[in-house]
Amino acid sequence: MQISKRNAEQIVNEISGVIGESINMMNEQGVIIASTDAARIGTFHEASKKLIDERLDELVIQNDREYIGSKPGINLPVVLDNEIVGVIGVTGPYHKVVKYGQIIKKMTEILLLEHAYRQHKSLSENIRNRFIDEWLCLDTKNVNNAMVERGSSLGIDITVLRRIMILSVFISDESDITETQKSFDSAGIIISRILSEDKNSIILTSTANIICAVSANNDAAMLQLANRIKAEVEHWDKVTLAIGIDAQVSNYTLIHNAYLKAAKALQACLRTPDKEIRFYNNINMEIFTSELSEAVKEEYIRRIFKGYTPKEITEWIAVLEVFYREEGSITLTAQKLFIHKNTLQYKLKKLKEKTGYDPRSIRYSSLYYNAMYFYRDVQEFFEDIVDNH
Repeated sequence: MQISKRNAEQIVNEISGVIGESINMMNEQGVIIASTDAARIGTFHEASKKLIDERLDELVIQNDREYIGSKPGINLPVVLDNEIVGVIGVTGPYHKVVKYGQIIKKMTEILLLEHAYRQHKSLSENIRNRFIDEWLCLDTKNVNNAMVERGSSLGIDITVLRRIMILSVFISDESDITETQKSFDSAGIIISRILSEDKNSIILTSTANIICAVSANNDAAMLQLANRIKAEVEHWDKVTLAIGIDAQVSNYTLIHNAYLKAAKALQACLRTPDKEIRFYNNINMEIFTSELSEAVKEEYIRRIFKGYTPKEITEWIAVLEVFYREEGSITLTAQKLFIHKNTLQYKLKKLKEKTGYDPRSIRYSSLYYNAMYFYRDVQEFFEDIVDNH
């Protein structure tokens, strides 16, 4: 086992903080890789090389002239699995530092074991997460007997029928990246605690989302679970949790299809002002809208609102969203917009004359509805044009 410079620096800092003395750590070649005296890092420490080569229990240095690059103090081998992996030393008069000898030796070995455990755990988690990512997010054809065996070796039975929920932490205000990450981590902890009640649950955290594979249940049970998660996360942190849920698949090999459906349901959830939990089976336009490019959506909006500037389009989208939300009621829409209903009727009439599409007609309302829907995806494009003019 080789001691990394990073681990050596952490150990030197921790030990020196405890005993308040100058500490050095040398690798198996006798080179100082960490020290409370930065000027000594990278220099040769002859005493530690002698200690390693001769497998000494300790080596005491009385003066600066005894060994090249070495100062008075005590040096002890760091032993793991009966192998000397380095040397830890305390600089100072022997009578002062001898009392620290066995203490720093044991502390160093314990800290190294702890670092090794963390690294092994991190590696195991990375291997497990890569497998889960491949299983859920890649093409269904990859789910075969070989993947079943790989999963089994990692303690994951992928043949269990599961359903997919994808969750996203939504923060409305402009929080900095640190606060955003804290909220995301807190949500992950709460979700993990709740799902630990289900022995078949599996969680994968991506850059922006938390993907949960849970035991297959009907929609009612899935909604109950999602509501519980949403309520607890939003209670403990001032965030909004968006959740998309798949449509149940009939075979474990179709888990990727479930993932895609949950992703589309999540996008539908993110579009709603209150971030209401959405099931794939209850979404409509979201099924195909992700297949359209932003350029196509922008062009569609321009064609519907032909003759209008980006600023005017943005204003009209705001008006029509209220108009259709109020089921086409002139009175209610005017009240929500704080304008006279005659003014609203006049504006809608002018919109019809300029575009050729009457927003009050059932025949053309779907055109405007599509435009409003697409606008949510390309809103920044129109707003940037407005801001730059």
